[in-house]
Amino acid sequence: MNHFSKVLDTSFEDAIAQVTNALKEEGMGILTEIDVQAAFKKKLDVDFRQYKILGACHPLIAYHMLQTDDKAGVFYPCNVVVQEHEDGRVEVSAVDPLMMFLTIHSPKAKEIALDASQKMQRVIECLGSPELVAQS
Repeated sequence: MNHFSKVLDTSFEDAIAQVTNALKEEGMGILTEIDVQAAFKKKLDVDFRQYKILGACHPLIAYHMLQTDDKAGVFYPCNVVVQEHEDGRVEVSAVDPLMMFLTIHSPKAKEIALDASQKMQRVIECLGSPELVAQS
């Protein structure tokens, strides 16, 4: 699987807040935010559901990976998608960093990517937990 996903019983805005808090708990931050709905409206004049791409990064992991392979930056940031489906459900999906870095043939890179993958998996798993909901 190239991603982790979870459907939440919450609003789109609350899902964004939960993702932001969960990333922070894992030492990650959001470097970029792409509002796909707004971009499609502006560029194509079409209506689209709420859909945001959050570019997440763990600075230390990014640093170590770039020390291992100076081209690894082409895979950054680790994208997290928050989208509202037509039926109102909100789904959060995150790339699996382990899959992103498979092309870097280094035991050290695999170790770093595995650490990043475990962090991202924990981010998705904790979404919707009472502790995280209280923070949002």
